[in-house]
Amino acid sequence: MLYLYASILIADLLAILAVIISVVSPENRIWPPPGNGTWQRWLFIAVDTVTSIGTPALGLLDRGSLGRGSPTLLGVGTTLIVLGGSLVAWAVRTLSLRQSYGLRGELVTQGPYSLSRNPQYVGFTILYSGIILVTDSYYALITGLAFILLVLLTPFSEEPWLEEQYGEEYIAYKERVPRFIGIPTNNRE
Repeated sequence: MLYLYASILIADLLAILAVIISVVSPENRIWPPPGNGTWQRWLFIAVDTVTSIGTPALGLLDRGSLGRGSPTLLGVGTTLIVLGGSLVAWAVRTLSLRQSYGLRGELVTQGPYSLSRNPQYVGFTILYSGIILVTDSYYALITGLAFILLVLLTPFSEEPWLEEQYGEEYIAYKERVPRFIGIPTNNRE
């Protein structure tokens, strides 16, 4: 189990490093990827797959290691998993899987994107919080928090790219819709 934990944590840390590089040095951007067949895109698909499948699996294998489990935490965690998973599914369906993996398309501002510029990341934060509570796992706590940190940092690498792609339309969208959660404004300029 230690090898699985190390693999997932390394994948999380690689993704966090890639996002930091993308923010600090946009000319060497890794995320969003520069194109469909690039190593940057495949790196993120691989890392996303490892963390998306690995953290819940690791949590189940290590279930109860924190010793904090209770029926209340199980109920709260299950509710968070359902809510977060539903939000992620709605957001991916609205945006498309293709655009979710960093490929250019149309600017999407309806559905969950009318409430948050990053509803997938909000959903993943809720979902992984639920996984941490349900599994009551030390390993899932560490890898889950690393993944949550990743999704909270990622918009900072995406926003300059989105401004480049969509210009004033994105800037106006950014001014009226919160990055994560909040109350969207109605001013449309």
